[in-house]
Amino acid sequence: MDRLKEGDRIKVTGFSCGYQCKNRFSCLGILEGKELEIITMQPFHGPITVAFGNSGDDTFTIGRGMFEKMQYEVIE
Repeated sequence: MDRLKEGDRIKVTGFSCGYQCKNRFSCLGILEGKELEIITMQPFHGPITVAFGNSGDDTFTIGRGMFEKMQYEVIE
């Protein structure tokens, strides 16, 4: 988490949480293999805004605690 910065792209590789949390990610459209772009990272452990889709029009904000339950790799 500390290595991420605004503008980075990540690929979701899995989730380290229970069924309800995985269901919430699924409802947001975040599935394994999905690529996301970090738009903003609020200071003081605040929420993170991410975008997905080809045009980047699909943006939403996710709490940092929930974001940390997502496993990902940074795309170079």
